Amino acid sequence: MIRVLLAAIIPTAVFLYVAILNPQNVTFKLTKTHVYSLPMSVVVVVLVIIGFVAALVIMAGGELKGVLKKAREKRRRKEEERKRAFFRTALGWWNAGDLVKARAVLKKLLSIDSKHLEGLILMGMVAREEGKKEEALSWHRKARRVLEDDPWLLYQLYLDFVATGEWEEALDALELLLKRGKPSVGLYKELMKVSLKLDKVDKALALQGKVAKMVPESEKKEETRRLAWMLYEKAREDKDRGLMWKLIKSNPAFVPAAVALVGMDGERKDRAIDVLKKACETNPRALILFDKLEDFLLDQERPGEVISFYRKLMARFPKNPVIPFVLARLYFSLGMYQDAQKTVSALEVEDPSVDFLRGLILWRLGEGEKAFQLFSGALGKDMGIRYSCEKCGCTVVEWSDRCPGCGEGGTLVVELKGGGDGV
Repeated sequence: MIRVLLAAIIPTAVFLYVAILNPQNVTFKLTKTHVYSLPMSVVVVVLVIIGFVAALVIMAGGELKGVLKKAREKRRRKEEERKRAFFRTALGWWNAGDLVKARAVLKKLLSIDSKHLEGLILMGMVAREEGKKEEALSWHRKARRVLEDDPWLLYQLYLDFVATGEWEEALDALELLLKRGKPSVGLYKELMKVSLKLDKVDKALALQGKVAKMVPESEKKEETRRLAWMLYEKAREDKDRGLMWKLIKSNPAFVPAAVALVGMDGERKDRAIDVLKKACETNPRALILFDKLEDFLLDQERPGEVISFYRKLMARFPKNPVIPFVLARLYFSLGMYQDAQKTVSALEVEDPSVDFLRGLILWRLGEGEKAFQLFSGALGKDMGIRYSCEKCGCTVVEWSDRCPGCGEGGTLVVELKGGGDGV
């Protein structure tokens, strides 16, 4: 509007000023032979008219430009809304599991806009779900030319590289994602998995430590076990004694690693004994560790060392019933029935396996009637040791590195009814 007023007022003011100073006629010579003489007032009127016409033209041009801009913006919004509608529809079919319809809608979307980032990413996801790994990677590479470092895209590229077995590229995608996004437990766990695939064990162990620090205290034990299981499976698959040793040093309470390392280091008995002692101290409800320790030390005729170790553990964990139970069992196997009786009598538990041991000890001590009463009371009961999963509660009679109920690794511990674990 200001430009319009200026276009009208300025010429008028200028020429009025000229007309005042020059009241005479104004002579115009257009060519050598064409000369015109007009009163100054006429000239001023003509110029004023020209000024207003110019103002009107400018104003109309501005209005027309605004109308055209609004029309273009409206078309653009309509086009964007149409593309969003296509994408929402395709995403809906994807979530519903109808990949054929999702692909058909995405094809229409990309025919309208071949550089639609979300459409390219989703098309790659559809292709990967259909088992077309190379096609999925192709779509996501096209998307990367649109926006190189989009976090969602980088994660999809990572999944593509995992699907095609390109582990170095998968690691690069994850590390770039880590730089562009916020570090998370899930991201570190994926990095750990890829690092193990590439035999970068030290990096995997460092990542394990970061995850353990990031999770809440209530989840720390479970996350540490889950990550340890990944290392354990790799070490077992590769028969990698060094990795198993690193794992048990960083996770001494992880029972499967201790048991596996003892099997790998069968000839290095002193080292195996040290590993088992440390594992027993950190996980005193894992009866399998005590069984293995006794096998090694009794085979070397070192029963006194076992007894001394068990007594130290009893002093450290006075409320844990497993330790006096294994000590009483050891005394019984060594023929030390009085010591066995004294130890088992202190057990304030009502468990069939403990009652069975009490009965055996009494029988050896010549107290057959009391032994018979215990055996009679246990008729119809399972008198063997029971292992219970700390996660799902599944109960089994034989130790395994993985719970047969929930599939979690390293969760089976001994449960003796009526006693606290004191750990």
